[in-house]
Amino acid sequence: MTAIFEAPADSLSEHVARLTAIEADADAVHVWQPMVIPGLLQSFAYAAAAIHGTVPALPLEEVGERAEQRRHRIDRLGRPGSRSVAVVVDESALYRPVGGYAALVDQLERLLTLDALQPSLSVRVLPQGGEAHPGLAGAFTLYRAGRRRAVLVETLTGSTISTRPEDVAAYSGAWERLHGLALPAQESVQLIEGTRETLCRRLKTSR
Repeated sequence: MTAIFEAPADSLSEHVARLTAIEADADAVHVWQPMVIPGLLQSFAYAAAAIHGTVPALPLEEVGERAEQRRHRIDRLGRPGSRSVAVVVDESALYRPVGGYAALVDQLERLLTLDALQPSLSVRVLPQGGEAHPGLAGAFTLYRAGRRRAVLVETLTGSTISTRPEDVAAYSGAWERLHGLALPAQESVQLIEGTRETLCRRLKTSR
């Protein structure tokens, strides 16, 4: 565990392997995503569009492989009794048509299904129109495994894993603030469901 959390990665493959190991061993995962539905919860079509949109030079075969890997991440994390996964997503992500509106509808349906079927998963929405908050700095994920802590910070050019106490403390404080500002779980589900229904009606009338 200590080696997984603290050993630096010398290459992209080592970075991905380290992140996968941390994620697998974590007993709590806290995710903040201000722009899109988090990769942990993405459907295949939505993930493929998100990956291709952010890394357009990536070969389509690799895009498909990465999208397939994302689709199965929650299956490994969501085992009952193994860990808790809490997600806060900005409301704007519910309206952003990554992959088109049909793909977005499928993604929102997947989000609702996962929330209903995964007892260890909590999905909450940060409503638009609120005050400034620390999540404006960008997406991040916190991991806890026993007494070990790590934070993954995402950027356009990659992601960084840090176990520095000051980094973990800063992002933990940001998470508590975001979680406190988010809608309660049931209201979040109602907002997601209402958005999905609105998009379904829009798709029907446009055909």
